[in-house]
Amino acid sequence: MTPEELAAWEPFLKTIPLFAGLSSADIARVARRMQALSLPKGATLYSEGSPSDAFYIITSGQVRTVRTAHGREVVDAFLGRGETLGEGGLLTGEPHLHAAKLDTTTEFLKLLRKDFEGLLRKNPAILLHLSRTLARRLVRAQSPAPGAPAQLIALSSSLPGPDRRLLAVHLALQLVSQTRRRVFLADLGADAGGVAQTLGLKPRPADRLAPDPGHVHEHAWVESLIQTHPSGLQILSFPASVLAGRLYGGLYHFLNFLREGRDIVLVCCDEPATDVERAILTEADRVLWAAGRGAPSLPAGTEASLRAAVPETGKILGLWLGDPRAGESLGPGLERVVLPWPADLGARLERTGSPYEAMDGHPRTLRALESLARRLGGLRLGLALGAGAALGHSYIGMLKVFAREHIPVDVVAGTSAGALIGAWLAAGLEPEQMVHAALRMDKTWLYENLLWDLTLPRSGLFAGQTLLRFLRAFFGEKEFAELEVPFACVATDIETGEEVVLREGRVAEAVRASCGLPLIFTPFHLGGRYLVDGGLVDPVPVRVASELGADLLVAVNLTLPAAARNPRRRQPGLLEASLELDFARLRELTLPAALQAPSMLQVFNQTLHTMEYEIARTRMEFAHVAIQPDLSAFLWTETHRSRELIRAGERVAEQYVPQIKALLPFFTQLGKVPRRPSSPLQP
Repeated sequence: MTPEELAAWEPFLKTIPLFAGLSSADIARVARRMQALSLPKGATLYSEGSPSDAFYIITSGQVRTVRTAHGREVVDAFLGRGETLGEGGLLTGEPHLHAAKLDTTTEFLKLLRKDFEGLLRKNPAILLHLSRTLARRLVRAQSPAPGAPAQLIALSSSLPGPDRRLLAVHLALQLVSQTRRRVFLADLGADAGGVAQTLGLKPRPADRLAPDPGHVHEHAWVESLIQTHPSGLQILSFPASVLAGRLYGGLYHFLNFLREGRDIVLVCCDEPATDVERAILTEADRVLWAAGRGAPSLPAGTEASLRAAVPETGKILGLWLGDPRAGESLGPGLERVVLPWPADLGARLERTGSPYEAMDGHPRTLRALESLARRLGGLRLGLALGAGAALGHSYIGMLKVFAREHIPVDVVAGTSAGALIGAWLAAGLEPEQMVHAALRMDKTWLYENLLWDLTLPRSGLFAGQTLLRFLRAFFGEKEFAELEVPFACVATDIETGEEVVLREGRVAEAVRASCGLPLIFTPFHLGGRYLVDGGLVDPVPVRVASELGADLLVAVNLTLPAAARNPRRRQPGLLEASLELDFARLRELTLPAALQAPSMLQVFNQTLHTMEYEIARTRMEFAHVAIQPDLSAFLWTETHRSRELIRAGERVAEQYVPQIKALLPFFTQLGKVPRRPSSPLQP
C-alpha cells in the first residue's frame, strides 16, 4: 500500500477486535503487510475444502459463508464490513470448512499465512480475540440460518421528471408501509433532490456534494447528506455524476455502505448512459425499468445498454405506467407489471406540490403500487379458490370480509367455480357487484337459460353456449394481460388427462373451459384441446398460485368427504321434523330394492367429488392458511341459495382473518407508517 492508503486504513484496522490490543506502531506494521483485494458480485473468495492460505478483513460488501450438509447448501452466516474470514484454518492448518461467496461486489484487506503467523508470535494477545471470534462463528453455525442481506433495487427510467419523482416517492413509502422494514432511498438522478423536495424535505446545499476521494471510504460525507422523512424513510440525494471520475473507484464501497443496517435500498437513477448507472444496474439484485406515455418505448441504445449491464433478463422487471394494452414496447422478453397511471398525474404533482394530493381519487394506482411493494418485499398474498359449483358463491362472502378487513389479494388462481369468482376479482369487480350477479342466478334464471342450451347428448347435456354468453357479459373480449390482478385458471384435457393452466388469451373462454363439468357440459375446444372442468386434476390450484408469484398462500377447499355430503344423511327440514316422518324408513318400505339405490346422477356426483376431495387434501398441505368450510347443509346444484352461501362464506372468513393478518407485516404495529403531512413542505 502507498503511505496515503496506509494512513486511510489505520483508523479502520483499530476497530477490528483482533487488533484491539495493538499499538499504533504495530497497527502500522500490520497495515504495511496487507494487500487490497476487490472481487465482483457472485464470485467465490474460497471454496469448501480448499487450503487456508490467507486471512481476510471485509472493508466493504457482503459475504455469505456456506457449507454442504446432507447434500444441501446451508448458510452459516452473512458477514459485512469489519468482519474477518480465514483465520480458523490458518491456526489449525485444516482446509476451509465452508465456502465464502460474495452477495455484492466486495473489497478485502488480505494478509498471507506467513505474515499472519509472524503477527501472532509478536502479539499473543491477538489469540484471545481470535478465540472469541471463532466461538461466535461456532454458535452461529449451530443456530438457525441468519437473515438475508439488504436487497438493492435499482429504479431506472426515461420518464418525465414529475412522473419519475411521483413513482419513486410512492414506491419508497409503500415499501416502508407494506414491509415494515428499514428502507433507504438514494436519488441519484440528474435532478437529484427533487424526490426529497417532493416529500417536503429541504435538499442539502450543493457545495457539500464534492467530497475528496478518501471520504468515500470513511462514509462521513455520505452520512452528512442523509435526511429522514417522518415515515422513517431515509433519503440521500446527489447526482450520479458525483461518483464519476476520481470517485468511481469507491462506487461499490458506497453501494455497500448503503446496504449496511438496512433491509431494502432503492436507488433511483437515469438511463444507463454512463459507467456509473451501468455499474449500479449490474450490482443491483433487482432492476425496475419504468416507461409510459411520456416515454412510450425503450430506445434501441438504451435497451442495448440495459441488456449489457443486466444480461440476466429475469432480473429486470418492466413497469408500464398507463394503458396495459400499450406496454409491449418495454422490450422483448421483459416481465411486465402494469401501473394504472392517469396522464395528468405528473401535472397534478406540479400544480399541488403534494404527492398525496396528486394521487387523490386514484385508488387503483395506489393499490397497484402497494402490490408492487409487497412483490419486491416477498410478501405477495396468493388466493387459490377450488372447485365447488354452486358452493362457490361462498367465495363472495369471503371476499366481502377480506375487503372489509383490507386484506390484499395480489394473485389469484381458480378452478371451476373458483375460476369464475377469481376472474371477477382479477377484473376489478367489487364484492357487492359479485353479490348482485350471484343473486340473479335463481331457479327461474337457470330454467330460462339452460333449457335453450340443450344439445345432442353425445359428450354433454348442454352445449355451454349460454354459459359462455354469461361470462362474456362480464369480461367481453378482455384478455388476461388486461386484468388488474394476475390470474390463472385450471382445466383438464379430456383426451390426455393432462392439467392445462390457462394464463393467456381471452378470459371468458378460459373460465368457460375451467367450469365445464364433464357429461353436463360439452367439452370446450380451446387451443387445439378439448377441455373440461379443472377439478378433475387440480381442484384447489395452490401450486398455480405459487407459480403466479405468490409468496404467501391462502387456499380454500369446498369439497367434503363422501359421508359429509351424502344427501341421504342430510338433516330433516322443519316440516319433516314436525310431522315426525322417517323418510328414509318410508323409502325402504315403499320402493323396490332396485329403486332404493343411488341414482346415476348421485353416483356421478359422489364419484366426482370423492376424487376431488382426495386430490385437494394433498394440495392443501402447501398453503400457509388452509380454509376448509363445512357447507354440508348445501348441495352443489343449489344456485338459488346464493344469499345463504354468501353469508356462510362470511362466517368462515371471519374465523381466519387473524391467521391471515399474522402473515402480513402491514397489520403489525412494528415500524413506522408513512403519514400524510398537512403541508407538502412539512419536514
